[in-house]
Amino acid sequence: MKKVLSAITLSAFVAFATGCSDFLEEENHSNVLQDFMGTPEGYGMALNSVYANIRSMYSAEEGIHGLMNPGTDEIKNNVTGSNRTRDLAVYDRANYNSNNEYPRKLWNDAYIQINTLNYMIENAGNVDVSTNALTPEMRDQYLGEAKFLRAFNYFHLVEQFGDVTVTTTYNANPSTSADRHDMLKAYEEVIIPDLIDAKRLCKPSPQQDNLEPGRASAAAARHLLARVYLTLAWAYDKNPSNPAYEGNTQTKYYDPTKAQEYYRLAYDEATQLIEEAPSLGLKLMDNYADLFDEAFDAPSLANTEVLFVARMDWDDDNTYGGRSTLNHYFVNGYDAYLGERNLNDGRCYSWFNPTQYTYDTFNNRDKDTRYDATFQKVWYATKTQEGGQISYTIDGVEETFDWDYSVVGDTAIYYPGYYMSAEEIRAKTQNRSGNHYIIFTPDAYNGRAIFPTITKFLDKTRTMPNDNTDRSYNIFRLGETYLLAAEAAFKLGDNVNAAKYINVIRERARNKETCESGALDIQPNDVTLDYILEERTRELLAEHCRWADLARTGTLMERVKKYDDGLAKENILPERHWLRPIPQTQIDRVTTGTPYPQNPNW
Repeated sequence: MKKVLSAITLSAFVAFATGCSDFLEEENHSNVLQDFMGTPEGYGMALNSVYANIRSMYSAEEGIHGLMNPGTDEIKNNVTGSNRTRDLAVYDRANYNSNNEYPRKLWNDAYIQINTLNYMIENAGNVDVSTNALTPEMRDQYLGEAKFLRAFNYFHLVEQFGDVTVTTTYNANPSTSADRHDMLKAYEEVIIPDLIDAKRLCKPSPQQDNLEPGRASAAAARHLLARVYLTLAWAYDKNPSNPAYEGNTQTKYYDPTKAQEYYRLAYDEATQLIEEAPSLGLKLMDNYADLFDEAFDAPSLANTEVLFVARMDWDDDNTYGGRSTLNHYFVNGYDAYLGERNLNDGRCYSWFNPTQYTYDTFNNRDKDTRYDATFQKVWYATKTQEGGQISYTIDGVEETFDWDYSVVGDTAIYYPGYYMSAEEIRAKTQNRSGNHYIIFTPDAYNGRAIFPTITKFLDKTRTMPNDNTDRSYNIFRLGETYLLAAEAAFKLGDNVNAAKYINVIRERARNKETCESGALDIQPNDVTLDYILEERTRELLAEHCRWADLARTGTLMERVKKYDDGLAKENILPERHWLRPIPQTQIDRVTTGTPYPQNPNW
């Protein structure tokens, strides 16, 4: 892939030309942009500009993490700090509105990239493929990637906003009018046909074809298509008479026959990818923890599970903001006790921390390795500290413990992840010859700075504790494909196969040192929708899909109200929060023709 310096420059140029940008007051003086994109060199650079936006989607502080992780049953927001996600994450009824930066970025960026992709798809047959700069094979691969990326962007739009503007033609000039179309138009005319074409045109898989990590492949398209079919099936499956769907505008599509048709399509798509995975060089990583080990990050192809990644390292000197702040969001306030930050433990944004539901869902910890692979349990002293006292309530009594660090490198803080009595804590920490370290049990978690760090995105290769990360981010992986297959099977009434695919994931998570094969297996009658969502928590916590999972399955209201232990459960409204608000900037831009519609009750 060409240097991202060129890609970002072109991306800014594309923003100038599109009618879905903030540049409506500008004039487009020539056809320079489309003329350049129509050259062999420009065709590939246009694609690179879209990949640069995928990087921005997963790296910016106002990126997709804020739309997908907090405000769910899994993750709550630390409302005491300077946290940009606060209004969105707690569904603040006064301040979360159509001016919020998170929906606005997704909307604006998606349409800028869709416009570029429309040009590539419309003009693929007109680009010169007679030189080494662009061969017919390269053109077809780029076309397949363009179709994948257009579907990817449109799918995010309909997931978040419902009905959207659907256009498949390149817009070279600013526009002051726009129609909003039923979301089925996006699914039926763009998302599904594009992914079917991408399956045919793209290289089969990154691993089989030594495809540069970060590029789309047929395997990524197949995974996304399974998720698309599943999401559309759920839209057809929402019975308006079910009180759980109160306020959900997608109940208007209710059609049980179509629901079953799309569940079948989702199941077939996911299971065929799973069955063909070995021939594509794909397989689950042997150990769950390896999924988040820097040693297996792109550009290496050693992670045999990854299907599609957002690359942060294409801009080698990070001049154009290639790094991500994702490595900071889930880090607790350990520095208040160690007296400083350090490279291993990260920078303490403390933006997001799990709910009690999440901790409880990681059960069978003696057999299931995913809790220990997801949460940090031990912090080591990096300097001597006189310490002091910490207090928190255990069994209804406020208990106080002394702490001090005299030995650098010895245990300083321990989060066991389970209940301990005050007597057990004192026995472990107060009479030892080394540091009198701090133990924080779940009784101490306060939703602000005291909670276990989620370690999936930490970066220990940085040179300064406050550095952002250039680690790649795994957007799609084969582990989720198994769970998509299980969910589709369950909705088809096939609990035998639902349990089968869940058990593959659970077998990978099994502690091979302490229990025998099959120790984590479930039975068909164990499979329920709640169980599937719990398994997705254990497998995919914080991996940028939970809000969409709950919205897809129609469980957003129920589970936020039941499991959130922050402010979200008090503020979420069924008549409003099934969808995001259409950005006010979009509404304001439409000054000709019919005003652009807002979502209900925004």
